[in-house]
Amino acid sequence: MRPSDVKPREGEVRGTRFEEYIIHDPLPEMRFTLTPEVIREYAVSIDADPDRPFALPSVLCVYLMAVLYRKYPPAQGGIMAANEFEFHRTLPADVPTAIVANGRIEAKFEKRGRQYIQYSVTFRSEEDGSLIATAVNTSTFPNEQAKAA
Repeated sequence: MRPSDVKPREGEVRGTRFEEYIIHDPLPEMRFTLTPEVIREYAVSIDADPDRPFALPSVLCVYLMAVLYRKYPPAQGGIMAANEFEFHRTLPADVPTAIVANGRIEAKFEKRGRQYIQYSVTFRSEEDGSLIATAVNTSTFPNEQAKAA
């Protein structure tokens, strides 16, 4: 399953305003299958060996925002400010892997006139529930005052 199959695009629907994010709010479970085709395409796109036996762990990055966007659609002009990933196991590159992702809003704050949202995501194997990776993302989105200026 391609990331574009599970992630809404900016501008498709009204983006979420800063005040609409709820701290500690769980994000809906997202299920997807990481296919050999996506693994290979990702490797080629970052100039890595597409014939390696295991998926590059960072391939999960392309699904990260989709977990947030399913409940909180993206505002135009969002910027990833920071990502922290912890990888717990490898994924084979030659077979599909069914994955379940869960997340929650961790924090929201303002710094130097910008508004930030922080959320966490866990990626688990659908087959056995084993932990694949955890992530914490911090993103900033344009605020209404900045748009009016």
